[in-house]
Amino acid sequence: MKLTSYLDRALKKFGNTVIITRDGCTEVAKAFVQPLRRRHRLYISDRYIPAGYFDNRYLLYIGSCKNPLDTGMRVRCDRIFYRVVTAEEFTAHDEDIYVWAILMPESKAKEGYYDDFDR
Repeated sequence: MKLTSYLDRALKKFGNTVIITRDGCTEVAKAFVQPLRRRHRLYISDRYIPAGYFDNRYLLYIGSCKNPLDTGMRVRCDRIFYRVVTAEEFTAHDEDIYVWAILMPESKAKEGYYDDFDR
């Protein structure tokens, strides 16, 4: 069984219904959408953030590669519209497994906001 079929079954059973707007067209999909509670720890010089701190500015999106996302796209979940800040596909064993993205509520989005916060 392919890895993507495991994810597709989990998304179908437990995922949130999202509406993705792409080039003026909409598509309905399932994805895990949850608050991004901690900053990434990819860089040694990262700032210390107290345990449990989060401000709900960003959401983590994990969905199927059948519905790829690009920066700036619009995603609706639970009647709230979000903009894709960044998105990438995760690949293993020469197979695209899932798409992960960071979403920001449209009401809080502004040019360069993600980059200013991240530094």
